[in-house]
Amino acid sequence: MGCFNALVAGAAGLNCSVYDSSQAAMTSLPERLRAMGGHLCQQGFFSNDDLIRALDGITPFDDLRAAIAGATLVSESVPEQPEIKRAVLAELDGLCGEHVIITTNTSTLLPSELEGALAKPERFAALHSHLGAKVFDIVGGSRTDPQLLEQLEAYVRCLGGYPLLLSKENPGYVINSILGPLLTASLLLMTEKVVSAEVIDRAWMRSQSVAIGPVGLMDLFGLDVIFDSWQRPGRLNHPLRPRILAQLAPLIESNALGIKSGQGFYNYPDPSYAQADFLVGTTNDKTIESCLIAVFLTHALALEVNGVTEAWKVDEAWTLSFGSSEGPFAQLQALGIPALKKYQDEALRRGLLDGDVLSLVSEHLTNTASPN
Repeated sequence: MGCFNALVAGAAGLNCSVYDSSQAAMTSLPERLRAMGGHLCQQGFFSNDDLIRALDGITPFDDLRAAIAGATLVSESVPEQPEIKRAVLAELDGLCGEHVIITTNTSTLLPSELEGALAKPERFAALHSHLGAKVFDIVGGSRTDPQLLEQLEAYVRCLGGYPLLLSKENPGYVINSILGPLLTASLLLMTEKVVSAEVIDRAWMRSQSVAIGPVGLMDLFGLDVIFDSWQRPGRLNHPLRPRILAQLAPLIESNALGIKSGQGFYNYPDPSYAQADFLVGTTNDKTIESCLIAVFLTHALALEVNGVTEAWKVDEAWTLSFGSSEGPFAQLQALGIPALKKYQDEALRRGLLDGDVLSLVSEHLTNTASPN
């Protein structure tokens, strides 16, 4: 993610420094930047000129103090472990001038969980990017200066991106708080090989008119990353944890980590979901489709109910992130509340929906004439 953020900043014509404490990571940096940039060009995210400009604007450093000299904004993308992030943020806080903005690119931790590491937490916020999309979650901690959030919005627009400013902190922010339960539901559906990866991805790709499904996305993100997320303290007592780990553990043990290792739920570099005939001549499993849609829409609605952000922002961010023609709230309007409740009943029966989230959303739908 640090490489991705550097490429996006460089492509916008900004000078960007990159630092890692690992010498091996810095040695392989040019190759990784070119590889990621080439992939983004293939996906239509960058033009060749964008990539050339991006690579020209990035300078590697083997010294942190030198890397941040003259910086106006610093982004950390170190591993998703609170103790590591706090240590890095404390070091940055001591090295950066008082007007330098310090941000975290965490996808799971909240700013309020990390801000205690800084002596000046008012200049700290989360600026969370999404690989392959110019959507950035922006949210401050309990002591973030409101003007800093405005500066981060301006920065994202400078990148040609979409600033998704949250009204308050939320685990998973916006996109991940919807996507995470969708990935979990997919893993549960594959438990004991009841449903295959192909059936799940076909159902999702057809319903959303997108080029990749939730299982393919897990391979893209890295199955080790998904596995590690279920090792965090907050999930140790989660009722679904044993089933999820039982699904992932054999893959991790055999180094089947997804795209990065050449094999995950699919084989790479030519996974079946990317073949032209993947959706041809097969019957879609409507029950699986309805379950996935129930999880998707229910967790999107929870964002509105909890006052995290407005429905239209969720729709815009989702379509920009995944190339869908419609976001969840637009899809709900087309589907209708009675159909959603039917879908929710089936998803709940299969153990794919959290009862507390469903109760919260159901009460909202009962008390509201319109879903948004």
